[in-house]
Amino acid sequence: MSVSVIILAAGKGTRMRSPYPKVLHLLAGEPLVIHVVETVLPLPIKDIFVVVGFKSSLVEEALRGYAVKTILQEKQLGTGDAVKKVRPFLGDLNKDVLVLCGDTPLLSTATLSRLLAAHCREASTITILTALVDDPYGYGRIIRNQEGYVAKIVEEKEASPEEKRVREINTGTYVFKASFLFEALEEITPDNVQGEYYLTDVVERAVKRNERVFALQVSDPTEVIGINSQEDLAQAEEIYQQRLRRKFMQQGVSLICPETIYLERRVRLGAGTIVFPHTVLRGETLIGEQCRIGSFSYLEDVVVGNGAELQPGSILRQVKIPPGSVVQGRFWR
Repeated sequence: MSVSVIILAAGKGTRMRSPYPKVLHLLAGEPLVIHVVETVLPLPIKDIFVVVGFKSSLVEEALRGYAVKTILQEKQLGTGDAVKKVRPFLGDLNKDVLVLCGDTPLLSTATLSRLLAAHCREASTITILTALVDDPYGYGRIIRNQEGYVAKIVEEKEASPEEKRVREINTGTYVFKASFLFEALEEITPDNVQGEYYLTDVVERAVKRNERVFALQVSDPTEVIGINSQEDLAQAEEIYQQRLRRKFMQQGVSLICPETIYLERRVRLGAGTIVFPHTVLRGETLIGEQCRIGSFSYLEDVVVGNGAELQPGSILRQVKIPPGSVVQGRFWR
């Protein structure tokens, strides 16, 4: 199944209290939106559209080099309006569309593959990725019917006391039949407190027409953490660092006091290498096999040959260390 992907990345992110677009805040050295783009690239996709808005030129610059089409949403009138902006560029609507947010960087390719597979298996008009969380406050609740399909999505402000006790939430990630999606978008109205067009209103239209709306629960709720504040970003960074450390240790890398070691997404480490505490590895740093990286070292875009040793406190940037070398002091460039 080949799908078109729409990534929503137009918002300012007021709660971030930052002059930068929310999707350009960094996680493990990369903008949030780049994490999302990299996650969808391995999927069977036809094209990727990124809806931009606030300081759009900065987001477009970050996406340069990726095979994506950016589409401007001049006024942020809601998720429904953002998706609608893509319609003129889609062409044939006899296909499926994956819609996800540019501020959910922890989503995995495996989870999105499961979502697409479920959409096909269930022959759904809409398939929603959901999560079961301990504290659902502030999220839209997923209300299922007796058959287990989605009956409605209820927002926090409109939920009854019983509905507020539901712990299954909407994550903002969907697969739609494109023909139904854009037909329904023509019908929704901004009759709400925010005066915006909500994508969730498309789900309501589907249920009223007896279309099948399936909900797939994500296995790990941390995958769907949305970044709405600096606190959210810090939480996501902690989770992502744990993932990177675990991956390298499973590949035979020794991380001494791993919680003190900072890694960025493009870093690569060879088996048998030992990284000592309070080390920072940034950019496209490539460390070979059986190396020793001393405590309090800082490496940025550095290539370290097999068997090399960096003494504690080494500060290196954009250099190549030959195999078997012993480096002392600082080589900052």
